[in-house]
Amino acid sequence: MEPPTPPDAIPDFLLEQFDGLSPATLRGTGEYARKETYVAPDEMPDSIKEAFALQDDETRAAIGDYVDELAAFLAEHDADSLQEITGDSSDDEESWGHQQILQWHE
Repeated sequence: MEPPTPPDAIPDFLLEQFDGLSPATLRGTGEYARKETYVAPDEMPDSIKEAFALQDDETRAAIGDYVDELAAFLAEHDADSLQEITGDSSDDEESWGHQQILQWHE
């Protein structure tokens, strides 16, 4: 019952963002990452949209493939998000990226 392993090409700060997304949102995110659609899912955080603008085509393709695999894994286990399966809640902890920004501004 292990979730798919993300490729090294995907930055960690983006992986954190996928943990709380539903399978439907992940599938839409995959289409958006591969530029199959220019309309991002409503539930997709703006931070992901902004980060996609900075990624090269290879990274966006890796993201698309990974989120599709993750969506299929969640659907197979009838889960609404990866957080539901793993029990991890990033709401209680600051994300790595946020921690780095806070340290940088000290």
